[in-house]
Amino acid sequence: MPKRLSNKKNIRDVNVLAAHIVEQATGEPTPKSIAEESTKNPAAVTLGRLGGLKSAKARMEKLTPEQRKEIASNAGRARWASRLYDEIKATQVAALLIELNGGTMDYLKCIKLLYSIEKESLNRWMRPVFYDNLYSMPHGQVVSQTLDRAEYRARIAKSFWSDYIETSIDKSDKKKKTVRLAKKCGIEKLSRAEINLIKEVFELNKDKSPEQLIQEHHNHKLFPEWKDPGNSRIKTEYPYLLNILGKTPEQIKEFDEHLKELGYLKDMAR
Repeated sequence: MPKRLSNKKNIRDVNVLAAHIVEQATGEPTPKSIAEESTKNPAAVTLGRLGGLKSAKARMEKLTPEQRKEIASNAGRARWASRLYDEIKATQVAALLIELNGGTMDYLKCIKLLYSIEKESLNRWMRPVFYDNLYSMPHGQVVSQTLDRAEYRARIAKSFWSDYIETSIDKSDKKKKTVRLAKKCGIEKLSRAEINLIKEVFELNKDKSPEQLIQEHHNHKLFPEWKDPGNSRIKTEYPYLLNILGKTPEQIKEFDEHLKELGYLKDMAR
């Protein structure tokens, strides 16, 4: 399972950084982490998260000008996250959701659940599952790079996603889109903890309609990070979301440095 970053560890330490890189590459959690994750009560986790979100506005107001400046600076450097997007993992996460739903799923519902998985992974482990760009859009929060691949009209023609997941439009309702599995793509890049998280998010939302999920995204008690973009979109920077999730400025700074290190290493590996 991805390990929570701690401000007690220096991410620049070669051994610590190497461990994070191996975890990102293999997605394999440690036995201890698996044991800890398996003891969590999904309902308790959800209630705890909602309780934390209620005080998000209060935490923002308590920040000093220096802390706000630091978070803004981190947000600027968080562009490294764009280079870390893992399309294969994003596809495998979506494919598992679709499979759990019987082989097809409403397009908007799939995107909303993918966002919830990415957000909860940040909350639990201080790292995303597939490192997508997050945005506020008229219908709520989205995972942008995955959305580009799933969108029927603007989708990227040649991609790992398009090899395994198809998007179709309902002939009787042009606004209704469905994603379905063209063929199985496996789950080998996902850790057991990530698979459990995907199943947990699905179970919590399986009976909700896309319209219900959109309403939830517009509820600031549940998604305080959502900002009304009008007819455009507004990026949700990782540092801003982490602050809403109750992480300290020190944790956010360390997370940002972690992204920067991974971005450098990925560039060097090209």
